[in-house]
Amino acid sequence: MKTLKTIAVLFLLALTLNAQTFKASGDSRNQATFESNAPLEDIVGVSSELEAVAMINPTDLSHAMGKVSVNLVVLKTGIDLRDEHLRSEMWLNTAKFPKAEFKLKSISGAKSLADSKPTNVKLHGEFTVHGVTKNLVADAQLIYFKESAKTKGRMKGNLLKVKTNFEVKLGDYGVMIPDMVVGKLDENIKVSVAFIATDAGSKMEGNPCGANPCNPDMHKDGNPCSPKMDKGVCNPCSPK
Repeated sequence: MKTLKTIAVLFLLALTLNAQTFKASGDSRNQATFESNAPLEDIVGVSSELEAVAMINPTDLSHAMGKVSVNLVVLKTGIDLRDEHLRSEMWLNTAKFPKAEFKLKSISGAKSLADSKPTNVKLHGEFTVHGVTKNLVADAQLIYFKESAKTKGRMKGNLLKVKTNFEVKLGDYGVMIPDMVVGKLDENIKVSVAFIATDAGSKMEGNPCGANPCNPDMHKDGNPCSPKMDKGVCNPCSPK
């Protein structure tokens, strides 16, 4: 039994060591879009403040993990007064819940990613908005690009391009539609997220989870490289 456990630990460790940590941050081209199609009005809100970290082995997607965070405080719909209403306590209450987040738990629909080839998958995880967390499965397209002269025109490193779409029901997340906007705001919101992440700067010998897996910012919600921590000490390689 002890031998089998040791083999399992070594197997999981090998998968972790082969994973790459992709990060996206500070690029306004990475965006999240929220779309409402109501009988009296169509509304499209865009946030260009998006941060993402994903630990993925392109040759084996079975142990992929990650997190995407979108700043709702800067959500723009084209009308300043409407944006102010959306941020208010009556709606999204961004003063208390400034971000929408998706935590990736697993990927299905494909076993690996080939260089420069679009791959359609399903992302399984948890979506949080307005302080409420629900399980979510989202359709997505992933493209892995090995670093080349062409990709360096965008950014250094191997790249991961992600496009995903899903739908959320406002009531499921405790967001009620005020009477004054009934017919102008749909209960079902279409969410689209698109970003390109790089593994440049995240490589450090002996540390498969990137340059700083124990970033204090990650302690609040855990470390996407490893949800297990020993007495506050980050151990991204521990399968326990």
